[in-house]
Amino acid sequence: MLEVPETNDRDVHRCSMKGTAAYGLGSTRSEPRQLFWATTGTVAAFVVLSTIIRPVFAQHHVYWGDVHGHTRLSDGKGTVDDYFKYARDVSKLDFVIATDHDFGNASPWRMPKEDWTLTQDSADRHTKNGRFVAIAGYEWTSQTKYWTDVDKGIASERLFPGPPRFYNHKNVYFPSHVDYIFSAKDPAYNNPKGLAEAVRKYGGLVHNCHPTEGLEGRDQFAYDASCYDVIANIEMGPDTLYYQGTKYDLGWETVVRAFLNRGGKTGFVGGTDTHEGRPAARTAVLAWELTRPAVFEALRHRRNYVVTNARIVLDFQVNGHFMGEEIEIEDKPEIVAEIKGTDEVEQVVIVRDGSIIYAQEPKIDRVRLGYVDKDFQGSSYYYLRVTQADKDEYGNPSQAWSSPIWVKKKR
Repeated sequence: MLEVPETNDRDVHRCSMKGTAAYGLGSTRSEPRQLFWATTGTVAAFVVLSTIIRPVFAQHHVYWGDVHGHTRLSDGKGTVDDYFKYARDVSKLDFVIATDHDFGNASPWRMPKEDWTLTQDSADRHTKNGRFVAIAGYEWTSQTKYWTDVDKGIASERLFPGPPRFYNHKNVYFPSHVDYIFSAKDPAYNNPKGLAEAVRKYGGLVHNCHPTEGLEGRDQFAYDASCYDVIANIEMGPDTLYYQGTKYDLGWETVVRAFLNRGGKTGFVGGTDTHEGRPAARTAVLAWELTRPAVFEALRHRRNYVVTNARIVLDFQVNGHFMGEEIEIEDKPEIVAEIKGTDEVEQVVIVRDGSIIYAQEPKIDRVRLGYVDKDFQGSSYYYLRVTQADKDEYGNPSQAWSSPIWVKKKR
């Protein structure tokens, strides 16, 4: 577990941007308190935050994990035991989910039941409450070749009639043993809604993997609101990524925003999608303790956020409510955030309904900010994105995205 350091009243920082001013005020988080912030406009002025903030780190711990990775049971390297040991002993993670492809690693290209049992047994052996949580999962891997009417040159497995669907991939995981997986090759579970209904019966969760704006992602959100309690999260990431000298325009955040703008509900998680057996910290959950039920409870309620490289500590609230919540308010949304970076924070932005409504460039590693959305029209979602100065080996900056908070005006 990452201990969240205390701050003191001497930690006062000023951050500026054109036309506005924002201030970060340090204080301990041991008890609720009021905060101050600068209002936007030509002249900045302090106002008092009317909402009493619930100190998130006094109620929850930050636990670091990886929700997407493979072993030799599909197309990765190493055993499942190796995967869990690397997460615990090398990456120093608090939790990790093993998610091998549901097609396994050999003909007839279905994960054998014994491999699924092996994964679950290994997860149980490596789980030690209060120290490390291992979770058994798999990657539901929908492929166009499963349908009959595929393009010329593609060998169809002829499992389902008609033109192909482009559901993309989804990770599935359970809090306890399940007899066998619900495969994308099975007619009852070959679509997101059928999958969600089956997983719900066992208390499991699903999240959308590596969203794409191309054809491969055309049907990735082909499910309705009845599935949001199970398909609770999505892998969030930047629109642009650099890898080994090449720039890739992924449109990742753009795809997620478009889903949210259509009324979709999803929290944000991150995963390495490692095929080398090397999971790393990409998801932070805010949980009351380090147990499998507590991790699932946090993920189910979308009380989680994404980091891409560094372990940035993030608290994001609207009117005293945590990330992932759906709330009703009487007045205007009062947004506060606390960021404890590992390097200078280059930029902090608040996103409302797909557009940036607030931005600052603090150039410090500890930031606290507040903002009142005076333009609130009665129904919006908000999330926070943080960008640090440091970069990974390929030149990508360390970033963090909070899960959204959905806000409605009380009638």
